[in-house]
Amino acid sequence: MKFIKKNYLWIIIGLIIIGGSYYWYSKSKTTATAVQYKTAVAEKGTLLVTVTGTGQLEAQSQVDLKPVVAGDAIDVKNVYVKNDQGVKKGQMIALLDTEEAQKAIRNAELDLNSAKNKYSEIKDDDASDKYDKKAQKITIEQKENSLNDAKEKLQDYYIRAPFDGIVTGLSVEAGDSVSRTDILASVITKNIIAKISLNEVDAVDVKVEDKVTLKIDALSEISFTGKVSKIDTIGTVSQGVTSYGAEIELDNQNELLKPGMNVSASIATASKADVILIPSGAIKNQNDESYVEVLNNGQIPKKTTIKVGLTNSTQTEVISGINIGDKIVTQTISATAKTTTASNQNSSLRIPGIGGGH
Repeated sequence: MKFIKKNYLWIIIGLIIIGGSYYWYSKSKTTATAVQYKTAVAEKGTLLVTVTGTGQLEAQSQVDLKPVVAGDAIDVKNVYVKNDQGVKKGQMIALLDTEEAQKAIRNAELDLNSAKNKYSEIKDDDASDKYDKKAQKITIEQKENSLNDAKEKLQDYYIRAPFDGIVTGLSVEAGDSVSRTDILASVITKNIIAKISLNEVDAVDVKVEDKVTLKIDALSEISFTGKVSKIDTIGTVSQGVTSYGAEIELDNQNELLKPGMNVSASIATASKADVILIPSGAIKNQNDESYVEVLNNGQIPKKTTIKVGLTNSTQTEVISGINIGDKIVTQTISATAKTTTASNQNSSLRIPGIGGGH
């Protein structure tokens, strides 16, 4: 019985060893997946190359109205408009105190009348009288010019709109005292333009009349279009970076557009229609040649040399090398392996009556 008992125990030990080995083998075996490819189909389409810039909306024209009369201070007699009011060219905005200007006109008129009276008193009896009369006539002309100058200066006291537009920034009212440096109000045009900044790399590709798509931060649901109307000839340098300003004329005005709104512009600098297009990221280069991997009929990808044309950040024109419908490999997912190994541990299996006994 003792012999049978020992054999039985050895069978149990063997089964434990076999089962443990199989368990650790199962945990540590390698699992692999087949190589996979992501593809894009070469297709015909229109390729658009764009550059972007950011800036703000501005009125197409703006004039700040200041007093141009002599003196350090002058009173405002009346204001005829309100902020955001539409005005016509020549319409009165404000009237300054004209007392000094009217006085200058009266004095000029008196001087002119005096000169005319002297002229009429001179006789033509001798040569000296004729000379005096000629000189006095010149004096009359001078006094007439002075009177005209005084009347013209009077107009400086009437602040008028320089063009059809909208009054903004009105900061005075009747009774205020203003100086020549004070801005009484501004008049802006109703037409809104966009002024953006371009980096020097993009600016060289932009031309007047290029088409533009605009996005207004405050009106994100609306898209606007326009064209480049002006590009700065001289750039602005800030912290070692050169940028160039560009003005964009909008195709259509909208009453929702306000000066100062932030704008992003996408300028179309080049385009091609009916060309074969593939993702730019699928193109590889080797020895000054461009190539792609073409996957057709589930076969191993074939390296194919191509000739490329116009390109942007996402798509590239293919002039030759592939056909419409070819499947271009854009990503290769390699075979992967995951291995789990058991940790080395010191352990012992104790069976009553086996080993370690004395």
